[in-house]
Amino acid sequence: MVQVKRQDRRKVYEYLLLEGVIVIKKDMALPVHSETGVKNLEVWMLLRSLRDKKLVDLVFSWQYYYYYLKAEGVKYVRDKLGIVEDVIPATFKKADKKFEDDVPERRGPRGNKPFGRGGNRGPRRAEEQTETAQQ
Repeated sequence: MVQVKRQDRRKVYEYLLLEGVIVIKKDMALPVHSETGVKNLEVWMLLRSLRDKKLVDLVFSWQYYYYYLKAEGVKYVRDKLGIVEDVIPATFKKADKKFEDDVPERRGPRGNKPFGRGGNRGPRRAEEQTETAQQ
């Protein structure tokens, strides 16, 4: 077992509480974890112990470990850090922005008519001929 300094453990727990997820490259020879500044091996050992306590979920893909904080893990990390319940991980927050409003409506080179042959194609030729004949 690797012994981790209290200040390093605090850095890892604070990052995990703020983000809700932490990514670790499966290279235990890395000197420092990029987000926390703690040794990569120590970060991995801390999160492995949290996983054994069933406080985080693990997803392993393409030589990276993805640890996601669970609701029980949030309570545990808050207690360890001595933080009030105001702090919520970023992965627990709902997105307020609606993406449908940001997408501009697709229009073709003919102005208001949409691309392609589908949709409203305008008046039919027979209707056009009757309209011109009436005028």
